[in-house]
Amino acid sequence: MAVGVGANATNEDRTRWSWIGVPAGIAVASRAFSLALVLVANALNRVPRRNPFDAWDAGWYLSIANTGYHATPHQITPTAVHYDFAFFPLWPAVIRASTLGFLPDGATSVVAANLLFVGAAVIVWRLLADRFAPEVATGAVLLLAFCPPAYVFSLAYSEPLFLVVASLYFLSRRASARRGLFAALAMVTRIAGAAVVASALVQAIRTRGEERRVAVAAALVGSAAFAGWWIFIAFLTHDPLGFLHGSPGWGRSNGLVALVSQLRRPTIERYAWAAFVGLMFVGTLLLVRRDVELGLYAAAALALCLVPGGVLGSMPRYALAAFPAFAGIADRLGRRGTRALVVVFALGQWWFVSWAFTGPGAQPP
Repeated sequence: MAVGVGANATNEDRTRWSWIGVPAGIAVASRAFSLALVLVANALNRVPRRNPFDAWDAGWYLSIANTGYHATPHQITPTAVHYDFAFFPLWPAVIRASTLGFLPDGATSVVAANLLFVGAAVIVWRLLADRFAPEVATGAVLLLAFCPPAYVFSLAYSEPLFLVVASLYFLSRRASARRGLFAALAMVTRIAGAAVVASALVQAIRTRGEERRVAVAAALVGSAAFAGWWIFIAFLTHDPLGFLHGSPGWGRSNGLVALVSQLRRPTIERYAWAAFVGLMFVGTLLLVRRDVELGLYAAAALALCLVPGGVLGSMPRYALAAFPAFAGIADRLGRRGTRALVVVFALGQWWFVSWAFTGPGAQPP
């Protein structure tokens, strides 16, 4: 009898902790996979980078972590003027904290990004398991972890941090203080935080009672965080419209204009990038039918891919902010279909990595 009781207790413990172990295991395996792909692709480059994980936007975040923001542009090209305040402040603050004052930020930022993704996978799984089912949550995390642009979760980019705060926002369904805090943190991590605020505004309109009060509070606090960032840039640049010189000023052709103009000149890469964003849009449409709040958030996140400042090669990365769309896809495909798509995604990730790190026309993610 005692043995039976002990066996039952062990099974209960395994079930209790599976919501952590399953997504964490997926996340760790996917980070090993992505890290390996980046290292191989970098080695194949004629001029390998010393540290391929702190390239492109990561360099901007590291610079901000070390020297702060500047009113004058750091780069001037024939087609654009690049300001460092195009990048939101929370991730540089995390990078600075990760060094503990003496460790090399090029290493700690990459470690922090990978660890944050593992944490994000666990939180996303819990969120989606609560709203769908454990099987759907597992499939969605697999798709998220192995999708073609998922290698950016292993770079010193802000995407893993955003996943953490955005998923915590939706997980804190009836706690107004926590929802407000995470809405504000999302808003100072990436412009995709605006999708969180937009979803809160919609919730405030379509709900009643306590749920409406929580949504109103989140929308107000999130909007206040964005207003604070806008005011900071205004004082920094001595221009009330200084924010608009950030991301929107990074190129003459960007956002929806860039998408249309580049797709008129077809290449495999461009159509692959657009196809992934299109698949996320399909997932969002499927999601709206099951969960209006998450579906509208994902739709807003995808819409932000097309605002000024976005370029086609980076749109798959931007689309990752619409992470609940993977639940719509997993729910529709079922277990076998989802596993098959994960394999296709993993193969596609190599092509996305190789397009970013090799060849004369390497496109930053």
